[in-house]
Amino acid sequence: MKTIPIRDSGADYTRELLLYYPYLFSKWNVEYKPFIGRKKIDLRFLMTNLVKGETSLIDQRLETEETYIDPGIILPAKWTENHALEEGHEFLRRHYIHKIRSWSFPEITQVESFLIYLPYEIYREEVKKKPQLVLYESISEQIDRVDRYPEIENFLKSRGVCS
Repeated sequence: MKTIPIRDSGADYTRELLLYYPYLFSKWNVEYKPFIGRKKIDLRFLMTNLVKGETSLIDQRLETEETYIDPGIILPAKWTENHALEEGHEFLRRHYIHKIRSWSFPEITQVESFLIYLPYEIYREEVKKKPQLVLYESISEQIDRVDRYPEIENFLKSRGVCS
């Protein structure tokens, strides 16, 4: 399975759990006619969150590595790969019509796609003398409270990690 390499959080805490969030990476060619000028062809990269069903543009292809991931630590996906690709196509169509203001409907062609699993590390931190679970996202190097992410908190509750 493809994943993003885990970066050290720099925290002095012992990792309670490692879990993976499923995404679909997709690469697209978009041919469109701007208001002024000739037809253009853009290469676009999308990431679709398969748990929440959200799609966003990313700047470039991600550095990935092949590794074995225990299926028990992957959040369950609500979207299939085909559904995510359909949503990606519609996302780009709307983006080019409404944001880029294409003169005509863009021609959108999917080039490649693959599943990618983003690692999230869970730590226990003491805040005001109470233990609290915190989440470290390796790709952005951000730390946040687990209770701000209901899908992760529910996953952890189903595994008996938090109550």
